[in-house]
Amino acid sequence: MTIVVAYTAQDSGRSALELASVLSRSTGEPLLVAVVVTTPHAAGAPEFVDGNYLGPLTDWGSSVLDEARAHLPGDVAATFEVRQASSIPRGLLELAGQSGASAIVLGSSHKGSLGRISFGSVTDRLVHSAPLPVLLAPLGYRAGPASHVRRVSIGYGGSKDLAHAAQAGARLAERTGASLRVVSFAVRPPKRFYGSVEESADELVVDQWVARLKEQLVAQLTEADAGPLGDRLARSLVVAEGATWSQAVWCVDWSDGDLLVVGPSSSAPAARLFLGSRASKIIRSAPVPVYLVPASRAH
Repeated sequence: MTIVVAYTAQDSGRSALELASVLSRSTGEPLLVAVVVTTPHAAGAPEFVDGNYLGPLTDWGSSVLDEARAHLPGDVAATFEVRQASSIPRGLLELAGQSGASAIVLGSSHKGSLGRISFGSVTDRLVHSAPLPVLLAPLGYRAGPASHVRRVSIGYGGSKDLAHAAQAGARLAERTGASLRVVSFAVRPPKRFYGSVEESADELVVDQWVARLKEQLVAQLTEADAGPLGDRLARSLVVAEGATWSQAVWCVDWSDGDLLVVGPSSSAPAARLFLGSRASKIIRSAPVPVYLVPASRAH
């Protein structure tokens, strides 16, 4: 299998290539680095297309791929392609389907904050419709020359589709030789100075909520016949609190080589990505790359 990389002349392309190289180094899969150029011909209007139109587009795409070649680490195998399509998302999905890709890797919009994930028009469309995993790199993401995926964190908020995301995360951890854990985020308003509950009572509520999360986690994975995975993940559960989603996500211990796995919304169509509102907030707050899992085909 291959890993499709959406390369651009902006930082999003470099960040995507860096993340894809880490994944390739961890799984042994080669990269297919692509620049997609949109053409009227691909949109079904060949009468507007001639060599004078396509030539400069193809030359530009080739020059952008020359930059990608210069940035590609020497220990990562890759092929390069300029793709014509009616839209960039369509071109990337066509390439992924034809190459039997295991994932598509994208960078963040240059309009976002450094070190955070932000959606541009291409990313937004793919994360709501792709039939295969999509990896997102934070803006400005850079990895060391020998970086690997070292820890896979599965985001959990009580979703009924936990088993699918957990099994996908466990398979990814096994393929990359990474450790595995579950992370959950509690967003609560700041404590008030007057009229608040006792500190001990507040802690008891949190403890009870964590206990329920662990019970739900084990029950869902047991029902899905996931073997000992439920107990293993329950023991690894990390819960972070904050007054905002961003604060809660950043309260977790994150390190180089971390990858956050996020599952689809419960309303996602079968075999498609579709992010819920909470997942979108978590992704936009994440300081590490995110691995988005599409819904199961039996969803």
